[in-house]
Amino acid sequence: MTDSGGLSIQPTEVAEISRQLDELAGRAERVLSDEAANLTVTASGRDEVSQRVAGTLNEVHTSFGTSTEQALAEMHEVAATLRGQSESVSAADEGFIS
Repeated sequence: MTDSGGLSIQPTEVAEISRQLDELAGRAERVLSDEAANLTVTASGRDEVSQRVAGTLNEVHTSFGTSTEQALAEMHEVAATLRGQSESVSAADEGFIS
C-alpha cells in the first residue's frame, strides 16, 4: 500500500456502496414486513403454559422488530453519510483542481 500523502476516495465506488447498503436495508425491511404475520404466535390452547409461551414469543418478536428497525435506520443513515462525505470530498477536490 502506497502512501499518497492525503485522502483518496473513489466517488463512484462510494456511491455504489451506499446504494447497495440502502438496497440491503430496504430488502431486510420488506422481508420483515412481509413475514410479520408469520412471526406472530397464537396460543395453541387456553391453558396458562400456551398463553405464556405465545406471549413471551410475541414479546421477543416485538423487541426484535424494534431493534431491527433501529439497525435498518442506522444502515440508511450510514449510506447517506457516505454519499454526503463523498460529495464533499469530490467538491473539495474540484476546488483544488480548477
